[in-house]
Amino acid sequence: MFDPRDRSQFLNFAGLFEGGLALAALGVGWLLAIDPLEHLTWDWRALGWGVLGALPTFLMFYLTYRFPIGQLRKIRDFLSQELAPSLSNLRWYDLILLSVLAGVSEELLFRGLLQPWIGEPWCNVLFGLVHWITPLYALLAFVIGSFLSWTMTVTEPHNLLTPIVVHTVHDYLAFLVIVALHRRESTPPSTSENAD
Repeated sequence: MFDPRDRSQFLNFAGLFEGGLALAALGVGWLLAIDPLEHLTWDWRALGWGVLGALPTFLMFYLTYRFPIGQLRKIRDFLSQELAPSLSNLRWYDLILLSVLAGVSEELLFRGLLQPWIGEPWCNVLFGLVHWITPLYALLAFVIGSFLSWTMTVTEPHNLLTPIVVHTVHDYLAFLVIVALHRRESTPPSTSENAD
């Protein structure tokens, strides 16, 4: 039986899931004659824009996760209960690996395959729908997906590396926040005993 709190099981599941997305993107791309890797090239400018592009998305995540109001509370509760326990059992390099896997595979699928196939708006609608936790979370994912599509165009020629880096850095920083707050909230407060 799958135990998401077991480090190796969680990493294996995540690796199979994310790796499956990348393989699906490549396989479906081959069938449709769309190369998801066509716009992926190494470029320092694309890397730099990717790191810079992660800052606004992470800032939005941090503020809404750290100080949830209204419907944002449901999102935080879900992430705290369903994802935080698994992430908190991982090591820092596991979090990097998980972030890279998500950034590469999801961007290959959405920006590399779906965007050229069905167009940017529909690609981002799907991005929002597959991130459905609540209607608001899906809307936020749609906005971030649209931003990721835009980041692909900031360099000429367009480069898939930029949204991959944005996605990877954003996920890694978000994972760190989720883990830190989970550990802080699940550590019992220290009590000082009064000496008589």
